[in-house]
Amino acid sequence: MINEKYQFKIFAKYPNVRQGISTNAFGSIKKNDDLQIDRAALSTFALSVGSNDDIVVMQQIHSGKVSLINHTQQRRISETDGLITNKKNIPLAVLTADCLPIMLYDPEKGVVGIAHAGYRGLLRHIIENTVQKFISEFGSNPKDIIIGIGPSVETMCYEVGKEIINHFTTEFPKLKNMYITKEGKFYLDLREIALQCLVSRGILEENIEIMDICSRCDKQFYSYRGGDGDKRFASLISLI
Repeated sequence: MINEKYQFKIFAKYPNVRQGISTNAFGSIKKNDDLQIDRAALSTFALSVGSNDDIVVMQQIHSGKVSLINHTQQRRISETDGLITNKKNIPLAVLTADCLPIMLYDPEKGVVGIAHAGYRGLLRHIIENTVQKFISEFGSNPKDIIIGIGPSVETMCYEVGKEIINHFTTEFPKLKNMYITKEGKFYLDLREIALQCLVSRGILEENIEIMDICSRCDKQFYSYRGGDGDKRFASLISLI
């Protein structure tokens, strides 16, 4: 952590990328009163990672939809859970509080992306769709794409019902180690599922950094399961 934020080591060698993850030192990026984005808090966080441009966020709905961003005339994209752009100075942000915040960067094509992946988004293939958007829009080779997965709920803090386990085993019959069982209870491993989904789309495992931080256990972050309700922290990436 540097100056109340976290950053991925895997992106550090690329001077044309700005990225970071806010802690609760910046406050909740989602307003409690009307569930709107707190633009002041978001801008303060963005400045801390070196970005003072208009930030594009999403009306996250746990979907598999990914949107291409070419300008900032619309700063909140409706009904989408992934954003990509090859334009400089367009920061992309995702708000989470247990779900996976996923950053993507293709240094060969000069493209960045960000995605929101909870269990419903994973089931709707938000990860695979985001990688595919890099390929279809910009001709990216998956082997060139670098991935950062930020703080999220850890497996043993994420008990789910058997019906959710059944959904995953049906949707992803080839994936392994998606959950843990203990004393008759089921615990879903969002990170392992995301990792295997990325690798299945051709991403190299050595190009993936996963922060070993549980959003429910680490009080620097907001956690829906931990009782933080509508509070959210932000993850942001931008080309400069």
